[in-house]
Amino acid sequence: MIRTIPLIPGRLMAILLIASLSLPALSVRGSSDTPAPTGGEIQENVLEALQQKMIGAIGEKSALEKVKNRRMISLVTIVDAGIEAKNFGFVSADGVMSESLSIEGYGDFRQGVHGGVVWTSDPINGPAILSGSMKDQTLRSAHLFPALHLQEDYVSAVLSGEESINDVECDIYLLKSKTDTEEKYWVSKADHRTIQVSLIADSPMGKIPMKMQLGDFKKVDEIWYPHTMIIVQGIQTMNLEVSQIQHDVEPEETELAAPKSVQVLIERKKDSKKEPGAEKEETKEETKEETKEETRDPVTEP
Repeated sequence: MIRTIPLIPGRLMAILLIASLSLPALSVRGSSDTPAPTGGEIQENVLEALQQKMIGAIGEKSALEKVKNRRMISLVTIVDAGIEAKNFGFVSADGVMSESLSIEGYGDFRQGVHGGVVWTSDPINGPAILSGSMKDQTLRSAHLFPALHLQEDYVSAVLSGEESINDVECDIYLLKSKTDTEEKYWVSKADHRTIQVSLIADSPMGKIPMKMQLGDFKKVDEIWYPHTMIIVQGIQTMNLEVSQIQHDVEPEETELAAPKSVQVLIERKKDSKKEPGAEKEETKEETKEETKEETRDPVTEP
């Protein structure tokens, strides 16, 4: 019997940081029927106020700005498929990001940002350099604390309603990014923590509705993080449990550089720019890469 296992659409570390106002590095489009407002001044004021609330929910702004890097380890359980995977994530204040999802029997699914280059590598599809919207989304989430960059990455926020989630009274916000995507957030009225997020994610299998519930908030070095998450992705449910968060660690070599297979692609791309007509050819190649990324086949389990 062959069971289809959808690849987790990357950036699990970023998804975890939603409660810290990190927005997931997925290509997302509005999951709400309520349109975003168009009044520039109102949008700006709501966005700024929301940013201040959510930064306060994480910790002191001065404390966030002092952190140089973060390493996070978590266990991901894909309930219906009976799969457990370890997720290792590293991100630094200077924009370096490295993440791997290790699935027994399949290997390591890796992705990262090094020197402004966004890449992925896995045992199914091999190495690839991302471009276009996928690259933009990943770069946006590579902020150490995206809450600090909210007004850089988003153009508007609107308070669209209220709802109770697991007995927590929440305000519902719609955020619109500079790339014209939207995310829907349920934010606790009491402490301004993000309790739930709903969006539509572009994945190797196409667009998938996704809802995430965050819980078990704990302080790590005076900074609040969620330590559990339930992710409903289409018809599949994933549970994520954080086992370790460390700040200001000594980076490992694998965290600071892309793997050799990716470096070969980077060098090849640099060499192609030196050739006549390279700019036009590069545009074609980027389009092919982006198309390939969006149409990857799911992993199959024997």
